[in-house]
Amino acid sequence: MAACTLSARFATELALELEPGEHVVWTGVPRRLALLRRVLAELWLPLLYNGFVVALVAMCPGRLSLAAVPLLTFGLPLFHGPLGAWAAMKTMFYAVTDRRALVFDAEGIWAARRAEIVGVRVRAGDIALSLRRRAPTEMVGVSDAGRVAALLR
Repeated sequence: MAACTLSARFATELALELEPGEHVVWTGVPRRLALLRRVLAELWLPLLYNGFVVALVAMCPGRLSLAAVPLLTFGLPLFHGPLGAWAAMKTMFYAVTDRRALVFDAEGIWAARRAEIVGVRVRAGDIALSLRRRAPTEMVGVSDAGRVAALLR
């Protein structure tokens, strides 16, 4: 039985991904607060760098402040990472089936068969999955992380 009701769009995506005879055991979406915490943690570098450049412009008179323009061309794109992550995470949801763990996000669908999962770790509502011969992945902001981790073990 699924843990949360998915939006129609998410439910359709999940239905299209399921293999014949595969059953959904749990579904969930990341908690907004957990996503916000992640984005804010990644925003400190762009804010610090660009704040320094703006302070430099404010302190430098006239034409000398134009020297900061190239610095801003490097600094402003630093915001793309955290803000892009926020946009992607708002479209993210998770599913655990009797065969696989699935993570749906803006970039696509990540899936791992149960036999590939060699480790499951829970920390502050996040579930880290260690996989055999693949890069690890994470389920961020899972409200019932302990129960979901038990399903994956």
